[in-house]
Order: sequence, then structure tokens, then C-alpha cells
Amino acid sequence: MKTTKKYWVSSQEAIPPQTRIILNEYLLSLKLANKAEVTVSKYRSILEKFLMECSISIDDLTSDDVLNWLKLY
Repeated sequence: MKTTKKYWVSSQEAIPPQTRIILNEYLLSLKLANKAEVTVSKYRSILEKFLMECSISIDDLTSDDVLNWLKLY
């Protein structure tokens, strides 16, 4: 699955810029840890969906918020 797009970079504009910076740092860490491209892409997709739907500020986000969202999906 070779692509020319940087699969470890989210450019989703619906995610607040500061949150997107944090997301991209995390995705880069996965790439640098030699995770498979398909793994990083899947994580990016799921996290983008969560962060676009989440109405809670990244500063106030808790693990329970994430767990509750995951239970819906």
C-alpha cells in the first residue's frame, strides 16, 4: 500500500489546529516506531473521526470520554 501522501499526517480541517498538532505528533511517533503504514493510517482515520465528533476540549478530555465514544462504535 504505497501512497505519495504522508499517511502519518492529518490535514483534517474540522479538527482544531492545536489538537491536530498533537495528533500529528502522535502519528509521527507511530511512523518512527516503524509501525506498518496500514496501522498508522487506520489509527489516523479512527482518531480523526473521534476528534471531529468530540465536543470536549483536548485539555479537558478524559479516558472516560474516549471509552464512552468507543462504546458507541
